[in-house]
Amino acid sequence: MSVVETKDAATPASGASTPRPARNGWGAQFFFKQIGLSVPNAGAIAVAALGLAALYYANLYSFLLFHVLVEIFSVIVAFAIFMFAWNTRANLHNNSLILLGAAFLTIGAVDLLHTLSYKGMGIFTRFGADSATQLWIAARFIQGISLAAAPLFVNVKLPMARTVCVYVGILMLVIAAVFVWPIFPTCYVDGVGLTPFKKIGEYIISAILVFGLVILSHQRKYYDEVVFRQLAISILLTIVSELMFTFYISVYGISNLVGHLFKLGAFWLIYKAIIETGLQKPYALLFRELAQSGQRYRDLVYTLPTGICEITPDQRVTYINPAGLRIFGFTTEDVRQGLSLNLLLEISDQERARRRMDKLLQGQPVGGAEYSVRRKDGSKADVIVYSFPIFEEGRLKIIQTSITDVTEFKRLQGRLQEAQKMETVAGLAGGMAHEINNKLMGIVGRVEVLKLNMRKKPVSDADLADILNSCDRIAALIKYLLAYARGGRYRSERIDLTQFLHKIMPEMKPQIHPRVLIACDLPAGLPQTWADPVQLRMVVEEIVRNSAEAIEGDGRIDLRLQSETIDAAQAQQYVDLEPGRYLCLEVEDTGRGIDEQMLPRIFEPFYTDKFMGRGLGLAAVHGIVKNHGGWIGIDSKPGRGTRVRILLPAAPQGDGA
Repeated sequence: MSVVETKDAATPASGASTPRPARNGWGAQFFFKQIGLSVPNAGAIAVAALGLAALYYANLYSFLLFHVLVEIFSVIVAFAIFMFAWNTRANLHNNSLILLGAAFLTIGAVDLLHTLSYKGMGIFTRFGADSATQLWIAARFIQGISLAAAPLFVNVKLPMARTVCVYVGILMLVIAAVFVWPIFPTCYVDGVGLTPFKKIGEYIISAILVFGLVILSHQRKYYDEVVFRQLAISILLTIVSELMFTFYISVYGISNLVGHLFKLGAFWLIYKAIIETGLQKPYALLFRELAQSGQRYRDLVYTLPTGICEITPDQRVTYINPAGLRIFGFTTEDVRQGLSLNLLLEISDQERARRRMDKLLQGQPVGGAEYSVRRKDGSKADVIVYSFPIFEEGRLKIIQTSITDVTEFKRLQGRLQEAQKMETVAGLAGGMAHEINNKLMGIVGRVEVLKLNMRKKPVSDADLADILNSCDRIAALIKYLLAYARGGRYRSERIDLTQFLHKIMPEMKPQIHPRVLIACDLPAGLPQTWADPVQLRMVVEEIVRNSAEAIEGDGRIDLRLQSETIDAAQAQQYVDLEPGRYLCLEVEDTGRGIDEQMLPRIFEPFYTDKFMGRGLGLAAVHGIVKNHGGWIGIDSKPGRGTRVRILLPAAPQGDGA
């Protein structure tokens, strides 16, 4: 009887009995769940038992047959891992799989050479049992080092082709060291057994694998939990397998048989972790990073305080997150039964929402919109809605919508506005009292003087004119007050702003210091606007007068008029301004400018940066412009002048007076 090399020398004694399979109890259930397997049923247990029995009887019949069956299984798994990694390299986000794929190509090739050079195969007859043992220990060193190093390369970009070339080079070196030169250390001596190098090598490999297990544990966050457990247990089985081969007593000793069986289990778990998981659950292995990102975004959408929903072109809700359900007071069951957000809107908002939906269906961009909705319990809520159309192959697939509940915000805003209004009213009352009192005191004083002088000389027209002028100033002040409060009666008519400004500017120039130049850029052919000419004149006069007063010495005032189209995105930059076509009037001066701290208060009533005088001025201008559906803004810096910009809605074409 010939002696075969150690590790692989494996055939249990003929009297050895087959181990009894473990009972399928709580301990077995826990073990199988830990390695990501379902608890085997009676059929699976029967198949496993038949497989083990077949290997056992193959071992009894011929250890060589048993050895070939175990090693060929390992070789097939190793080559399959390489093929899997190679063909999925473009989609691999975990670079440790690239390293393992290249490594198992070399491991499978060395194990195949080990199997073919095994004594009794009759292939490498020139070499003794030592060559098969040398190839075994070389394959295990490559396997141990690769398993230990792989977790370190999770986030390191590895070119697959270059990595394969490195491992093919290692394969060539192993073949040369064993068969060509040969310089590989002796591992087995016929008639003596294992050499110290072989035994120490097995311990070193075990230590490397323990180190690899520690590294894998530190990097477990990059692996699916089931894949991590299967790889970890595979490494543990490989360690046990290595230790079994250090207990070599005889070719047919129990340690050889158990060592091979543990190797079989280790490769089976590697197959489960990489190949089976990669094919059946690709997101757990190939696209784990993508799957984790998707899960993070799902968690984010699920926990957002803003409602997120998807709406079909026919306005049916297909998905809505918990925040959206809370806003409307509905449940997921209501969504499954069919839910249309348009039906939840107040009747006054439904037509506006329909027009907005028509724009989305046509692929036109829309900005945010505020709506009033009715919750399931009948209560009212105010929401701001942003919608984004998603197209696929030129067709609208879905509309993604965000819904923000601003009910509480608007309630608090209303309370703040009420407080500000009371503060403004207090300032308004004080300012009005001051202004009217001053003018009434002047009237009363003038009347008293007239009464004293009536006996000496009759009342002249000039005396009455002074009184009437004071009364006119009080009436003008009240008119400004009405404009500020937006309570004045407007008599709107269709106005050509170019002609309107050309008419009133000559009348205003005598009121401006002659050292101040007024330049107008008022092109003809612009759209007209609907406005009250008296109120509009007040606006222009007040702004031009303020600009003139801000200029010390020589200066310039530029008036520019142009047409502008404000889209939905731009409308968000303006307060209470709807998208559409507008006439833009700019008044820019070279005056002293306005301090940054004063700008926020510039439209407050009776606020002024002048030493003398208090009035409604720009507050009235602001009220008039807002009441005409327009917008006014001021841009100014000290020493750089001031630019006032007014937007007034353009009258629709064909809209008669």
